[in-house]
Amino acid sequence: MKIAMLSPLSWRTPPRHYGPWENVVSLLTEQLVAMGVDVTLFATGDSLTR
Repeated sequence: MKIAMLSPLSWRTPPRHYGPWENVVSLLTEQLVAMGVDVTLFATGDSLTR
């Protein structure tokens, strides 16, 4: 299964300080990856993933 995650472009994903929607996208993305799902994250250039 392949999933595309879209994150708001206000702050990086996961956010450094405030960014509730970015945090939700980060948590969902990391859990899906841990479950073996192929995830593409569309977010700001300074976003971090595992």
